[in-house]
Amino acid sequence: MAKPLVLSYWNVNRPVTGGLRRVTALLEALGPDLILCQPEPAHPRYETVTYHTNWARTGEGINWGLFNLFLPEPARVARAALREARPGLVVLTSVWTAWPVRRTPLPMVLDAHDALGTAIAERYGRLHPFTLLVRRWERRVARRADHIFICSSVDRDYFIREYGIAESRLTVVPNGVHVPPRLEDRPASALPPGWDERLTGKTVLFFMGKLSYQPNVQGLRFLSDEVLPELERQRPGRFCVVACGGDALPGIAHPALHVAGVVSDEDLQAFLRRADLCLSPTFTGSGTRLKILEYLAARKSVISTPKGAEGLGAVSGRDLIQAEPRDFAPAILSLAADPDRARALGQAGFDFVRQRYDWSACIQPLWRRELNRWLEPPL
Repeated sequence: MAKPLVLSYWNVNRPVTGGLRRVTALLEALGPDLILCQPEPAHPRYETVTYHTNWARTGEGINWGLFNLFLPEPARVARAALREARPGLVVLTSVWTAWPVRRTPLPMVLDAHDALGTAIAERYGRLHPFTLLVRRWERRVARRADHIFICSSVDRDYFIREYGIAESRLTVVPNGVHVPPRLEDRPASALPPGWDERLTGKTVLFFMGKLSYQPNVQGLRFLSDEVLPELERQRPGRFCVVACGGDALPGIAHPALHVAGVVSDEDLQAFLRRADLCLSPTFTGSGTRLKILEYLAARKSVISTPKGAEGLGAVSGRDLIQAEPRDFAPAILSLAADPDRARALGQAGFDFVRQRYDWSACIQPLWRRELNRWLEPPL
């Protein structure tokens, strides 16, 4: 049986972001017998063809790494892999990976992490040149793909409405999280040196997300400029925000905002364990927010904007709290004042995510069910 060829503009060796964790889960669903094309170095578990050029950049704005596979050397490597490996299926981990293989007659599936057209339109405006470019390219790739996986019914409806994709070619495969069967199965690591003293006596509000990603930058600025000043006015000295996922950003600062940078998985779990409440102040984007699923899997109570919780099916007041921007600080104050309610909310959120969003039990079987038509040999 021919192996699938998986194309990625990321190096997926360390799944430190939500997008990378989704690609990793997709690779696990495909099984060990695949060929991965990605920026160097090679993956330790999979047969890999690598390319040297990597346009990934840090900082707010466009991630130029999106265009890696449009460049001559990566495109040549991808086309050579297509020619020499003779895969039975091409798997695109983003619309931005389609350029080198756009004309192949082989079956092609797209795993769409979000509906880029709507996400970019929200950020730059519907008539912005980059929005028009994204929508045009996303439409072209979507119409070429034999099947498309999307993260939510919201994104499914978008692909049907905007690009004319038949519903039969779309399967909702949500983002997920690895849910430990017992709370004590999570690693009990200590905070990095100096952090215990910094957080002693504080109600810790936790925020994680790649801080070179514009929606996360916008959310952190909202916490710094609007939420923390109101909390300080109401309860001086009580609250602080710990943010993981990148370096401190110019123009985003508050005495109660502590940016931990990019941390190891062990340190991330330590910060998450220490958190009293977890936050997802999201205002733009599509797909679904993995950070919320990870908060819930840790039995933490979550406060999110409606946009942040979009597509998850979580019920506000039962699984988490949804609050409009004007109500975000009051929601934090209310939940922090009622620890019994916060614990009950965290347990309900954990039950919700365990039943619907566990990678191995709930999500990966959805991928396999559709992929098996190409991956399993005919009887």
